[in-house]
Amino acid sequence: MNGLPMSEAQFTSAVIELAKYRGWKVTHFRPARTTRGWRTPVEGDKGFPDLVMARNGTVIFAELKIGKAKLRKEQQEWAEHLPTLFVWTPADLRETIAAVLR
Repeated sequence: MNGLPMSEAQFTSAVIELAKYRGWKVTHFRPARTTRGWRTPVEGDKGFPDLVMARNGTVIFAELKIGKAKLRKEQQEWAEHLPTLFVWTPADLRETIAAVLR
């Protein structure tokens, strides 16, 4: 990067690119701007993790955060029902995320 903070979109793209490079299948539900504001057309409970990645029988759920953002109530509720939820920031990209996706 150029020394400027990563946007959430840039961070998401970087994690997806690394995961695909390492052979993971990846899904991400992107919100879209509508006349009623931002919407993510997915049915079910709010707060689902940003990324779901799978490879060789292993499934990873990851929530991506920028800055000092914390899990929202709905995201915390999902975390309580998942075997593991990784919460990553751009600072985790080079070491932590790279190691998990290795």
